Amino acid sequence: MFFDRKRERFSALFDRHYQRLFNYALKYTRDKELSEELVQETFVKLWEHIGEISQEAHSIEAFLITTLKNKIIDSYRRKAVKDKHHELIGSRLETSAMPEDHWDLINQIQSIQDALEPRTKEIFRLSREELLPYKEIAQQCMVSVKTVESHISKALKAFREGLKDYL
Repeated sequence: MFFDRKRERFSALFDRHYQRLFNYALKYTRDKELSEELVQETFVKLWEHIGEISQEAHSIEAFLITTLKNKIIDSYRRKAVKDKHHELIGSRLETSAMPEDHWDLINQIQSIQDALEPRTKEIFRLSREELLPYKEIAQQCMVSVKTVESHISKALKAFREGLKDYL
């Protein structure tokens, strides 16, 4: 019974607010797919917290718009970091023939990553490749933020030790 009421309320809110939130996201991202994704993530968060939000319309609207704004900001941050990372890699890979020690370095990095414990490896990948903030990694892996920090520290220590000859 509770689930049915929650689903009905959510469905009504989705129908009422989706288009406006999508247009808002599209205005800032200028990317239809990204806007759809960000709005979808916003509604997922609404679903997770729907019981905690006041029934008043302005509370729900405030929650939705604040959540979407934060998702847009996070998206910009992830894109900026990813672009900077790609730019850095691109500038290093511009020469078609890499010196032999570059290949050694790449192999060493892969060996270090392969040697990490599976959980540490996954958390490090989410942080460095997916560019997720620690809080999202913690939620996704169902661990605390402190645990995420510990795994990241463990991975970075392994990389520092394994790459000391290259630094």
